Amino acid sequence: RVAAQHSQNYAPWYASVPGLVVIAPYDSSDAKGLLKSAIRSEDPVVFLENELVYGRSFDLPELDDHLVPIGKARIVREGSDVTIVTYSIGVGVSLEAAARLAEEGIDAEVIDLRTLRPLDREAILESLAKTNRLVIAEEGWPMCSIASEVVAVCMEDGFDHLDAPVLRVCNEDVPLPYAANLEKEALIDADKVVSAAKKVCYR
Repeated sequence: RVAAQHSQNYAPWYASVPGLVVIAPYDSSDAKGLLKSAIRSEDPVVFLENELVYGRSFDLPELDDHLVPIGKARIVREGSDVTIVTYSIGVGVSLEAAARLAEEGIDAEVIDLRTLRPLDREAILESLAKTNRLVIAEEGWPMCSIASEVVAVCMEDGFDHLDAPVLRVCNEDVPLPYAANLEKEALIDADKVVSAAKKVCYR
């Protein structure tokens, strides 16, 4: 990991500011396409990268002008039983959880928000209408989080589609420890996402 200082997630701080565009990609394709869109944007953009993703390999499309639209989430994995909404490094955690859930007969849809402000409410609600269950996986603190905002979207505009309470999987609500073993315990992982998904599926 990257210790107490660099493991912290301040995306919700930036996303709370009107007028800012906040982007948090997971893979290199989205990072390239969103960075080019950010440069061309007329608005101030905060572009957040999780440095642990730098060591991972991703496919990169060979396009002359690869652009990813700001404000559009992406369905990374289609599913029908439960929606997992996430972003940045949480995408990898959620995909691992989805693979394990599939082994137990639970088909999870994984949505990568990519842009945190503006939030793609439509993508969240469309997936919720399909699965009727939703979990948010965010490697960040739960208080005043992106996860909290997604819960608000579901309650305000998707309540009639809910067959179970929306659950958040976030870091422990403590200052991030320096010790590697304690840091690991404080952060989200696939086990916690699997547990939440099974809970909303009443399994």
